[in-house]
Amino acid sequence: MGLLSQGSPLSWEETKKYGDHVRQHGIIQFLHIYHKVKERQKDVLKWGDEIEYMLVSFDHVNKKANLLLKGNEIFDTLQGRGEKINPNHPTLWRPEYGRYMIEGTPGQPYGGTMSEFNTVEDNMRKRRQEASSLLSENESVCTVTSFPRLGCPGFTFPEFSPTPVEEGASRSLFFPDQAINTHPRFSTVTRHIRQRRGEKVSINVPIFRDQNTPSPFIERFTNDSANDESQPDHIYMDSVGFGMGNCCLQ
Repeated sequence: MGLLSQGSPLSWEETKKYGDHVRQHGIIQFLHIYHKVKERQKDVLKWGDEIEYMLVSFDHVNKKANLLLKGNEIFDTLQGRGEKINPNHPTLWRPEYGRYMIEGTPGQPYGGTMSEFNTVEDNMRKRRQEASSLLSENESVCTVTSFPRLGCPGFTFPEFSPTPVEEGASRSLFFPDQAINTHPRFSTVTRHIRQRRGEKVSINVPIFRDQNTPSPFIERFTNDSANDESQPDHIYMDSVGFGMGNCCLQ
């Protein structure tokens, strides 16, 4: 995740006024940097990795697993114990789109020698240990791309129901705004994508068929626009959270 600064984000209508300025000055800035460094040679290759983690709560009695909405608290504690008191701490932590997500990177970039590869796995292990140490007995950090029940009723802990109202960020039928990170950047980009399009996102993923899948597979919703957007033999989704709410290794 890129730089996150505290402040009051602009609305989409206000943002559009500055679009040409941002594009023009972005190109100018790129050209200045290019001409400044174009003659540099023999730089050491520096690189790193990012791992996005999902926080999961397990209810072993009722055989349930839910996404745990305490990423903000975990992130604040990790930063307070790490880079805020030691600039050379071996790990760095950043917030991510979901309130159930955190992102970990090495504290410093890896260098250009083959021996650097021997430190990658150890640093990954440190990150997992740091995050896991802040969780309770029935909580865990998981490195999976997509949570299997993402968007299903009651998929978060604590549980929230979607409220697809105009004032909401996503207006999703499935992904509650409470599952979005509380930093204003994330709800703002969610709202801006919807406002720029003039409608919610519409995602239709072909359903995986087995012997018990109805043919055709058709979902019915209480919302007319959802019924219009959904396609037969597809799973319908209506929020950017179904993309940005997934995790990956980069």
